[in-house]
Amino acid sequence: MAADYGKTKKKPVGKLVIFGICSAVAYTALLMNQGLITAYYTRGALYALLPIATAFAFSFIHGNFTSYFWTVLGVEAKKGSVVVRKTPEVGRPDRRERPQPRPRVRAKL
Repeated sequence: MAADYGKTKKKPVGKLVIFGICSAVAYTALLMNQGLITAYYTRGALYALLPIATAFAFSFIHGNFTSYFWTVLGVEAKKGSVVVRKTPEVGRPDRRERPQPRPRVRAKL
């Protein structure tokens, strides 16, 4: 037990730096080539997938950078127990007590 107090987790500083640089490069490339990007993204057809792919790439890069940033700062999610509440099952009747009227078509010719 006493040996556990001295152990500390290794902080992912290297990954933070790598994803930080990738994020900065991606945003710089996006902002410096706005005309070219707009020209390709507005062509239509299969080019319509480019904005979606770009959004996924930026989300992945920036999300990992942000996650490692908070981990290096020491901000972690609370690791508490999750309480699962079970709702009682409500029995459904086998048949309706009041049947609904049948739909009718009333067309006048």
